[in-house]
Amino acid sequence: MKNQLKSVVRVTLYFLSALLLVWAFLPAYRTYVCGLMLGLTVSLINAWLLAMKIESVSRNANEYMGKRVNLGTVSRMCMALIAVMIAVKLPQFNLVFTIIGLFFVQLVTLLMGIFFRSNQS
Repeated sequence: MKNQLKSVVRVTLYFLSALLLVWAFLPAYRTYVCGLMLGLTVSLINAWLLAMKIESVSRNANEYMGKRVNLGTVSRMCMALIAVMIAVKLPQFNLVFTIIGLFFVQLVTLLMGIFFRSNQS
């Protein structure tokens, strides 16, 4: 799982780098790019938080601490809500592209999983 998360982070950071270049050289598209970068950043943070929670749950399941551990769904939803609120309140961010960016890491994770699965067989 750590290898897949590293690959997803790498792909997302490359995409963020490309978006930064688009932002720098194409000022007409800055609101779209800013919205997409905001969504990508929050999506990447949410993926990292989920990976840490999954590690914690699996570690606690192996040791049976007796302590209930949740996956942090509310915190990840709040992060997405904050990104949407920023996009609504500030004119520098496009709301639609922010929402698209929120789903980017999940889509990349799915595609990377399919890719890794097809390479193993």
